[in-house]
Amino acid sequence: MTDKIISSPLIAKEDFHANGVNMSSTEFVGKLNFRCNPDNTTILNKVKDITGINLPLKAGEVFGNNEYRIQWLGPNEWIIQCADDEKDGLIDNIKSQLSDEHYSITDISDYYLTIRLSGKNSNEILSKGTSLDLKTYICNKDMCAQTYIAKATVLIDRLSNEPMYDISVRWSYAEYLWEWLVDASYEFTE
Repeated sequence: MTDKIISSPLIAKEDFHANGVNMSSTEFVGKLNFRCNPDNTTILNKVKDITGINLPLKAGEVFGNNEYRIQWLGPNEWIIQCADDEKDGLIDNIKSQLSDEHYSITDISDYYLTIRLSGKNSNEILSKGTSLDLKTYICNKDMCAQTYIAKATVLIDRLSNEPMYDISVRWSYAEYLWEWLVDASYEFTE
């Protein structure tokens, strides 16, 4: 059996820098879609035992530590992020610990790529392509929101109180979104 080689459509893209705008493609990240009843304290406690953090229970919350980052997507849906080489072990651990519970876990790592956008002009760039009110929905660190940027569906995760975002986008839209963000940044090039 041959190992498959995964090549990101962003592999040839060089980091982009303009006045107050920085953009890079992040390494592959393990992304697991997790669903359960948020009122099931057994599941919530076991997920906390496994990851060391609680499942966020409020709209747009994100909790994280050095190993995991968990983003709230809906009242019974989250994305659990981890190192790409750790995702299979995490899935196995969750399945083992929750074998008697009603939940679902799906590996969606191959579905999304992540673009990191930072710098003082990042909010202005994002505002050009989304109707999302950035000052309301992702105004602080550890907040996330699903939206569109220039017709591409994305999940925006704010990593810092300074403008720094991880933008998860489908593989098929990754290059398009990259080019759109670069184009939207041209007014800040020197």
